[in-house]
Amino acid sequence: MKILIVDDHSLITEALRALLTDIDPQAEVHAAADAPGAERLLEQHPDADLMLLDLGLPGATGTSLLETLVGRAPDLKILVLSGVQDQRSVMRVLQLGAAGFVPKSMASDTLLEAIRFVLSGGVYIPADLLEDSTRGATMLGLPERGRDMLGQPVSVRVELTERQEQVLQLLARGAPIKIICRELGLSEGTVKTHVTAIYRAFGASNRTEALLAARRHGYDVG
Repeated sequence: MKILIVDDHSLITEALRALLTDIDPQAEVHAAADAPGAERLLEQHPDADLMLLDLGLPGATGTSLLETLVGRAPDLKILVLSGVQDQRSVMRVLQLGAAGFVPKSMASDTLLEAIRFVLSGGVYIPADLLEDSTRGATMLGLPERGRDMLGQPVSVRVELTERQEQVLQLLARGAPIKIICRELGLSEGTVKTHVTAIYRAFGASNRTEALLAARRHGYDVG
């Protein structure tokens, strides 16, 4: 496993290195401390499994670096680390294609869970950054019915937005993310956000589970 760390605080970088050995003692970890360094890491290690990215870096403004990295490596899982802990920031990085958002104040054991979850293909959002399940569903484009942000099922039919239904139909046809982007004229980050919303709505962790659940809820997905 290969992981990239981008943070300008050496103590945090070293702490993350130590933490990652709990996931994989043989993990190959590479680090950079600024925006140009992050771009070099991407060029040198295109096969990386995960990047832990601090947004507040020298040479970067707001989410500019994240946008650049997602554009250059859309399939790379990027877990954003930030000292800013508000729902707007969470929504913004997810819209741009990040695989999750964690505050720097997060306990190490919870951070490990977040990293494992992202590596397994999930999108991590700290529950305490969501005021309630309804607000969280609205933020992420999820229906307020079906399954709430804490994963609790409710007893009514899952209702998707029109765009989510379009994405669902393409998923049912086996279309990869890049094809869905082209068919619908959407960015990769936007499509990934819709796919994540669909998975969460159906309580699924992958495409197959989502399609099976959609069929159970009456969607014509073959």
